[in-house]
Amino acid sequence: MGIESLFVVNNVTESLIAVKHWGASTQSDICERVFEAHRASVKASSDAAAVCVEQETYGFFLTRGEVTYVATCERETSPLMVIEFLSQLYDVLKAYFGDVITETVLQEHHVTLYQLLDEMVDSGIPVNTHAGGLKVLVPPPNLYNRVTSTVMGNQGVIVSDQDPLKLLPLPWRSNNIKYASNEIYLDLIEYIDATLDAEGKVLSSAVRGRIEVNSRLSGMPDINLTLSNSHLIDEYSFHPSVRLSRFASDRVVSFVPADGNSQLMSYQVRPPQKADENQWQPRYIKANPWLKTANSDNPSSVPLPLYIRPQCAFGETQGRVSVVVGSKPAFEKPVEAVTLDIRLPDRCASADPSATHGVASYDVSSNSIRWAIDKFPNDKTPCLSVQVVMVSEDDKKKAAGAATEATRRIHLQELVDINASFKVSGASVSGIKIETLQVRNEKYKPTQGVRYHTRSGAVVVRG
Repeated sequence: MGIESLFVVNNVTESLIAVKHWGASTQSDICERVFEAHRASVKASSDAAAVCVEQETYGFFLTRGEVTYVATCERETSPLMVIEFLSQLYDVLKAYFGDVITETVLQEHHVTLYQLLDEMVDSGIPVNTHAGGLKVLVPPPNLYNRVTSTVMGNQGVIVSDQDPLKLLPLPWRSNNIKYASNEIYLDLIEYIDATLDAEGKVLSSAVRGRIEVNSRLSGMPDINLTLSNSHLIDEYSFHPSVRLSRFASDRVVSFVPADGNSQLMSYQVRPPQKADENQWQPRYIKANPWLKTANSDNPSSVPLPLYIRPQCAFGETQGRVSVVVGSKPAFEKPVEAVTLDIRLPDRCASADPSATHGVASYDVSSNSIRWAIDKFPNDKTPCLSVQVVMVSEDDKKKAAGAATEATRRIHLQELVDINASFKVSGASVSGIKIETLQVRNEKYKPTQGVRYHTRSGAVVVRG
């Protein structure tokens, strides 16, 4: 039960970069199935499946850029464990070699790569997947290590002859960390997923978020984080450093932070509900002004910081699409980086977009309009007008050789779908905020900072 082999391959040149076996050696034929799945996903412009089968071997793979990581199993194994390991492996490689992982980078540091795999996996079971703890056992490549490897003939060796377990009381944080200036910064990022109708009403919506920490603290600090409106947090997951019992009892996030950047937690936001006197209430509850603009017909929905109102009409040879977008006055923070991707019907032969603000362009290959607005103007409401040239139904039937059923299908597909994206800095849509941050177990007082971000997730307008 566990991972038997790991293949690191280049999905562009379809070549092998590295291979590691912990059990019976698996033939590389499984990589051919992975390449086939990758080619199919690229052709369909969609995400590839995460598993493939070759005879009695199951292959789980993860693609990031030009590199694909393939883990094989022949016995019963938890699929989520294998996929999570591949994701953690990618994060560790980024912590060691930079944000861009390519075949050239892995070949240049192949010794470090194999030493990391030896420390991360024991007999096919992932045991240590935290970059902070691994950096104590396998030092990251730098100029000093390269000179040492050239002169002494070693590279990436353990920095101490002591038991590694004694060096790592916490797997995610090494000992003897020192900074001249102690700082900790937090980013609370929330995403809105919503579906709107043609009138701009929110049909369904959900909010998910995460808290990211950038910790540069000396020693072994212990942090208590208090959140306002924490009773809205649902379906949460934490970094291994968080004490789950403390959060379950009084909703305080207590942890010893990992050094550097890490994701502290992710969560779903419970939809707004009527007040219940018997429901447990946290210490910090603050009114959320965003919810004042909620749709009265659907009180459980979360309002968007902007409105989108499309109108469309399509005839035999011509059509017209107009879209009005703007920020709602109830939201104090400005909405920025707004992008609308408008998918036109299949009968569209060409389109001529014109916008009163921003940049609009027509993409022939995807048959869609992209309208980008950096910031909304204060004196007018942005409007997009699109003149569309349509292929007549008779020409369509002649070209496709179809009958009445094809014509009926064309009528059903003559709708406009809009995928929207946006950003709001300095605000959280759910009202969840970081109330207090206390650093204990150390004498210094660190510099603290918190930033809030609201971003669009999957926002779709059915026109």
